[in-house]
Amino acid sequence: MRKKILFVCSQNTCRSAVAEAILFEYGRERYDASSAGLYAREGDPMMGECARALEKIFGHGFSAVSHEAHRLTLAHMKHNDLIVAATPRHAELVKAYYPAFADKVVTFPGGGIYDISLLYGPALEKAVERIRDEIFEMFLNDEQ
Repeated sequence: MRKKILFVCSQNTCRSAVAEAILFEYGRERYDASSAGLYAREGDPMMGECARALEKIFGHGFSAVSHEAHRLTLAHMKHNDLIVAATPRHAELVKAYYPAFADKVVTFPGGGIYDISLLYGPALEKAVERIRDEIFEMFLNDEQ
């Protein structure tokens, strides 16, 4: 059975959306990936710069509108096996809002993924590559 992974950040248009796309791209045989934001506006697309960075990493097209932002809900907490918060602060907030599910909440290794929404060009591509590397470390290493 595939493990259900939820990525959480603030708006669900950059970090968590990118993480979801990466885990789906490379791990869809083993994982169901989804994402949400603590303060997301329902239906917002992924930031265009993030989609362009993913296109470079994936080597094929990726549309920003293929993603719709979702606000974190109790249903997300109930229906996912693991909640990966972008930063330690996000993890604290998720645990405070949903204490019954605190044992499901972890943070990206390496201290978290801080706001990349103000980056562009090579700096954003490098940040997206770091998210990819963190996801490989957490989920896609052969030892798992």
